[in-house]
Amino acid sequence: MGYALLDHSTDPPRILDCGIVETPRGVTAAERLLAIATALEHLIREYGPTAFAVERLYFNKNVRTAMAVAEARGVALLCAARGGLTVAEYTPQEVKLSVTGTGGADKKQVQRMLSAVLSLEAPITQDNVADAVAIALTHIRRAKWDSVVAAAT
Repeated sequence: MGYALLDHSTDPPRILDCGIVETPRGVTAAERLLAIATALEHLIREYGPTAFAVERLYFNKNVRTAMAVAEARGVALLCAARGGLTVAEYTPQEVKLSVTGTGGADKKQVQRMLSAVLSLEAPITQDNVADAVAIALTHIRRAKWDSVVAAAT
């Protein structure tokens, strides 16, 4: 599972931390989910975020993969709720549109745009990390837009 914490007070937003939540191999599904929960709870305590954004789960033809993703996502949502965080969910198309300008972008296009938009010295090459950074950036952009609209009404 990828994660990303961005500082939205800078322009462009600055990546505070990002990476992969590693889970041990050769253990039960319950132990892997516990490892995810432990890592996310640590990140929430360490950084004190105010919001938590996740990708909305889409139907997956591979039922086994879909179940594993749904379970991990459920753990993440539970950690966010326990941390008192506002939760936002975005579809893959919303994230791609926000980052690249088109909902049909591929992963490489998203990675290139993240480098450009966030002024990164090196591109993010791990797919799950790039996805997490893109979701966080999408949330920052959506929150800014929502605050502009709220101020105008």
